[in-house]
Order: sequence, then structure tokens, then C-alpha cells
Amino acid sequence: MVRRAIYRSSAIILIFIFLLAFMSSAFADKSFAVDMAGVFTAEEKESLEQKAIALGRQFSMDIVIVTTSDAEGKSSRDYADDYFDYNGYGTGADRDGILFLIDFDNSEAYISTSGSAIRYLTDERIESILDDVFDKGLSDRRYYDAAFAFLDSAEAFLNKGIPKGQYTVSEPVENTLTTAEVVIGAAVSGVSGLIFLSGTKRRYKSKPKARIFEYKNNSHLNLGITEDNLVNSYVTTRIIPVANKPPRSSSSGRSTVHRSSSGRSHGGGGRKF
Repeated sequence: MVRRAIYRSSAIILIFIFLLAFMSSAFADKSFAVDMAGVFTAEEKESLEQKAIALGRQFSMDIVIVTTSDAEGKSSRDYADDYFDYNGYGTGADRDGILFLIDFDNSEAYISTSGSAIRYLTDERIESILDDVFDKGLSDRRYYDAAFAFLDSAEAFLNKGIPKGQYTVSEPVENTLTTAEVVIGAAVSGVSGLIFLSGTKRRYKSKPKARIFEYKNNSHLNLGITEDNLVNSYVTTRIIPVANKPPRSSSSGRSTVHRSSSGRSHGGGGRKF
């Protein structure tokens, strides 16, 4: 019995060690401060990396900082979403995580959210984080300070939790027409216009009908003088109770989402610099 208990304890310890090693290797395989634009010193990059990893572990999500000078022809939003999706970021089934991008190609700072982070960082909160990013560094080209401001501001909102009344709405999908659809539509419109024009011209060419009443010769106009006298007037007033006024609409809890090229759902927002 004692030997069996020892074996069981040893097995549990080995499984625990294996899980720790697996988690450590998973974090080691990914960088959480990717400075492709080369704007951070080695010490600054390490500081941002450690802060992002610690914050991500605290809230069970991946938090990433990326800088680039080449967005590969994409918008900042598409680049941020794709970098997050195609480089294996995001924890859990919903790929929870946040990516902060400083895009020197498009001159834009962008925040991309995924999974549960969409609910934490609403549209209003993202705008507030961007305010901090610009006020505390980006406007003055202090990129390390801007990135650290992102981490501090994001941490503050994550600690506050998902805001009360949070809701998610999908961004309207833009409909685009193919070249063939444009040509067909123009042809159909042109033919319809010609038919209408032809019919209108035929109607105008028809013989005019004789007037039934010669209004110029047989009509008379007499303008008399009339007077309106105001006798009495009354003004009625009524106080509308506050309870009857419609409630003000609020979008503070809204998180707007869109689909990335991978088909995943992302929230986010950006601002030019």
C-alpha cells in the first residue's frame, strides 16, 4: 500500500512538472514584444515583454506589442488581426488576447482584441487607452513610453472587469460589385432609359387636344377686401413629468466586432499619428 501511494504521488508530481514545462515552452515559443521597426532598445523590449507576459498570465490571455515599418499593403487593422491570428496568439478556445500595433507604414496605432478581450475592452475603453498612448508618448515619438502606457491603461480596464451592460454588435458588411455586375447593371439601366425616353418623345409628338374652356376669354377675377379681427386668445401650458421623457441611449458598453481574413471575430480601434 505504501509503495502504491508513493507511485501515485510520483505520478502526480511528474504530471504537474510536465504541465509547467508545457506552459513555459508555449510562452517561450512566442514573443510578446515584437519590434520589427527597431524603435526599442534591448532593455526596453525586455521590459515590455516581461510586463506583457505577467499581465497575460494574470488574465489568462495573450497580450502582444508589435511595431512594423512594412504593413505588407494591408491596413493597420488587417495587419494587426492577421499577425495575431497567423502567429498563434490567443489562449483558450476563443483565442483570448489583445495586440497593440504601432504601424509606421500607415502611421497608425491600432488595438486588436480577440475572445474575452472584446468584452473587456469596449469601443469607449479602447478610445481611452489610445488617449493615454498618445498623451504619454506617441505624440512625442517616445515609443517605449507609448507602449508602456498601453499596458498600464489596458491593465486598469482589465482589473475593472467587463463593464455592466456590455454588448457586442457586428460591423456592417460593405457590399462590393464585380466588374461583370457593373457592366450588366449599366447595360440594363441604359436600355431602360432609352425605352423611357422613346415613349416620352412619342407622347409629346401627339396632337394637342382642343381646350374645353377658354379661360383667357371667359374668366373674371374680383379681389375684394376682407378683414380678420382677433377677439380672444388663450395659452395653455402643461408640465411634462420627467418620468415621461425617453431614456438617453448609451454606447459606453458597446464592442464593435468584424471578421478578419482568417474568419475570426475581432474588436478594436485605431488612430493616426
